[in-house]
Amino acid sequence: MARHSIARLLAVSSSIADPNRRPTGAHFFNHVLDPLVNRRLGRTLHEDMRRMEAVIRRTDLDWTLVRPSGLFEHPVVTDFHTAETSADGVFTSRADLAASMLCELADMRYVRTPMGVITTAVKPNIAKLIWHEGVKKK
Repeated sequence: MARHSIARLLAVSSSIADPNRRPTGAHFFNHVLDPLVNRRLGRTLHEDMRRMEAVIRRTDLDWTLVRPSGLFEHPVVTDFHTAETSADGVFTSRADLAASMLCELADMRYVRTPMGVITTAVKPNIAKLIWHEGVKKK
């Protein structure tokens, strides 16, 4: 990046990279999904994300670590919320993730800090989400 004079980097990580994240009002997520899926099944993936974040933090780039919550498909951009470090929510549509990154490129609100992003307007059906993301995709 230095050789090509590129100073800006947005890297997609995960809200799970924030060790203090506990979404408000998300009992099922906090006590079932997070301990089982994120802390056990996805442990090595999330350890890799934390290492990636550590490497990026040590650079001189104008980086932003973009931390969506559980990704799901939604056909259009909706109302989404961003916050420093992580946003208080469980889900992020892929359309909102992309839109939030484009906004960050223009606004530069979260330079050299993580940016959490969550979808606030719609929520996926948990059973359909697990089926489409965990079972159907192969």
